[in-house]
Amino acid sequence: MKKTIVILGGGLAGLTAGEILSKYFNVKIFEKESYLGGLAANFNHKGETIPKYYHHIIKSNKITQIYLQRFSKEVKLNWQRIKVSIGINKKINPINSFFGLLKFKYLNLYEKIRFGLFGAYTLFILNPKKISENLDAQKWLDKYAGKVVTQKIFFHLYSRNKFGVSLNKISAKQFAHRLYEKEIQDFFSFPEKGYQCIIDGLEREIKKNKGKIKINSKIQKINLNGKYLINSGKKINYDILINTIPFEIFTNISIGIPKPFKEQLSKIKYCPAVSVCFGSENFLEKGVYWTNFFNEKIHILMQHSVLSDNYKDKINWILRYGGSEEDLNLSEEIIKKEYLQVIKKYYPLSKIKWAKVFKTKYAEPIYDIKYPKYMPPYKTPLRDVYFAGIQLTYPQIRNMNVALESGIKVTNIILKDFFK
Repeated sequence: MKKTIVILGGGLAGLTAGEILSKYFNVKIFEKESYLGGLAANFNHKGETIPKYYHHIIKSNKITQIYLQRFSKEVKLNWQRIKVSIGINKKINPINSFFGLLKFKYLNLYEKIRFGLFGAYTLFILNPKKISENLDAQKWLDKYAGKVVTQKIFFHLYSRNKFGVSLNKISAKQFAHRLYEKEIQDFFSFPEKGYQCIIDGLEREIKKNKGKIKINSKIQKINLNGKYLINSGKKINYDILINTIPFEIFTNISIGIPKPFKEQLSKIKYCPAVSVCFGSENFLEKGVYWTNFFNEKIHILMQHSVLSDNYKDKINWILRYGGSEEDLNLSEEIIKKEYLQVIKKYYPLSKIKWAKVFKTKYAEPIYDIKYPKYMPPYKTPLRDVYFAGIQLTYPQIRNMNVALESGIKVTNIILKDFFK
């Protein structure tokens, strides 16, 4: 008899693990939403499939490329360098070029030199492995970028805008790892037909292997000692459990977690995100893909059509991360009004044709300096319970690639444990 594996969450990590494990086990995936893919999911607008949140692929994302090629033989990736800007005081300032930085009046000449030298340091010298787990981002940045540059630039990028907590509470190692990835210097692309082919392909393979996927399935209770869960009043037994849902939810519905481990999981906090995807008649600023805003309601603008101009309208996203928990209960109309006001402020000639709001309470774990000490393992101390997902990928950048990688990693651990 095949053992039964229950997977909580139908995001990329859960689907990836489910697709491989369904070859060896009876797999059942439970997803509370009406769709699969998690943060990589799409929505339909007038017959066009558009991602709910911004997603790009860079050349170093090898696993994502493998899955794209596997499930879409006609996939085309047109690679390009991107332009990055900072929006402040009603002005958009290009920063990832020498002349752009030179014209950036927000920094004086000395600050521009410090900022430029820090950029060179991250490109050619930085080694995140040498950074202590106990070092906070504030001390590290003050030393290498300078206190003024840290306050003027990185406070906004990684403290106020990203996590909504002070730099002295954020892990220097994780931030350094993010810089070490050299994301901004990489080549960017987006597949013409998006990532839905991966989600659909994984779902198709799971069902082909006789695995079960249930959407609109909110789990009421998990009994870890009895090895069963309750879904819609029905008892479902399992031999192995893989959790990819946020730990806040998992601990609230689970019975049988030892107190010390429950306390460990409760320390993991999440950064929310509120996103407005909108269509505009023209590019807001031609050629600029990524804009960070300082001292504004929104934090990021991504002009998606710079990477993939295959839609009827120009597709854009504006997002708020740190502090967006105060917006989670606001109406869509209020969010659209407040967020799009910033776009009108910086791009007064923009013609916005439509907009849709998306919210998530669990966009990303907050990587504070103690995160490595309480980050749970893939193989847990709970009987036949495993974890996967971006909650376990520190210090890597949160993206589709690490989600897929996490699903593969938990699969390898389980196969090793049960097929020794």
